Amino acid sequence: MRGKGFVSREGFADLCRRVCEERGWELLPSGVRISWDDGRHQLVELEIFQDGEDELVRLYTTIGSIESLTPVRLTIALRINAELAHGAFAIKEDELMMVDTLLLDDAGDAELGTSIRFLAETADYYEKAIFDTDEN
Repeated sequence: MRGKGFVSREGFADLCRRVCEERGWELLPSGVRISWDDGRHQLVELEIFQDGEDELVRLYTTIGSIESLTPVRLTIALRINAELAHGAFAIKEDELMMVDTLLLDDAGDAELGTSIRFLAETADYYEKAIFDTDEN
């Protein structure tokens, strides 16, 4: 099922540029880097993929290695998922991440910007709280 929007794969690059320019974020080949006044930063990577007839955009950002997480902390992360406004915690390979998915056709400035900002801020918070690092 095709979305009602207007964004194509080609138009998505323009959308990303516009969102980053409006918000003062750095657009990189792999995604968007957000930096804060305290020197912390977070990279939200963007990946277009196909699911049946739909083209989607996966947004993801790394929080830290799962090797240092206890089962209790992983359980807490799953419980937090139920309260998140956007995205979810996920494990990819050996990394705890924040992930969100948008329909490419329906992606717009506000939706994309809000999702990137939320993932970056939330992941950065948990990266600092759990791992006391600023790697991503």
